[in-house]
Amino acid sequence: SHRMITAAAKANLGAVNYHFATKDALIVAVLKRRMKPLNIERLALLEEFQRAAGKKPVPVRKILEALFRPAMDTLTTPSKGGKNFLKLISLLLAEPGSYLLPVIKEEFANTARRFHAELCRALPGSSEAEIYWKLHFSMGAFVHTVAQANVLKLSSQGLCNLSSIDNALDRLIDFCAGGFETKNDSITRKGKS
Repeated sequence: SHRMITAAAKANLGAVNYHFATKDALIVAVLKRRMKPLNIERLALLEEFQRAAGKKPVPVRKILEALFRPAMDTLTTPSKGGKNFLKLISLLLAEPGSYLLPVIKEEFANTARRFHAELCRALPGSSEAEIYWKLHFSMGAFVHTVAQANVLKLSSQGLCNLSSIDNALDRLIDFCAGGFETKNDSITRKGKS
């Protein structure tokens, strides 16, 4: 409830109700506040890799790094929301209410299209639909990695954890890049998209 949220935040209930009439409006404001700078960082890193590549396509692993690194850095930066923000995103994306659709379109879909376009350049033999599928699966792997970090630590009995962001990022990029670099001839032959 609004009352519980404002109590936990030590904020004035009246002020929060005035600015955010509903809990949904408050969630949308939190998402926009955190997602805009995150996406700006992602796109800036992608542009940096594009400049470095010159006229050549950016390698898939670099595209994935631009997509994931700024978000992984959020985990260790409390001023950017830290783990709680990424967990909130993963929960909201698992069951988005209709109030989130404009935010998803504005903050997720538009950025995803930029990365999709660069992946199409890097993988000219893949269809646009196939790249959208693989981008979707990659984002799912990222969200699951962040949201279920405790499950990984528990199931591996502490052998695997997110204590080293760079290590986790390298593993995630390797995993997702492998999916992008695999040809799905059987799916293509069946004519499915």
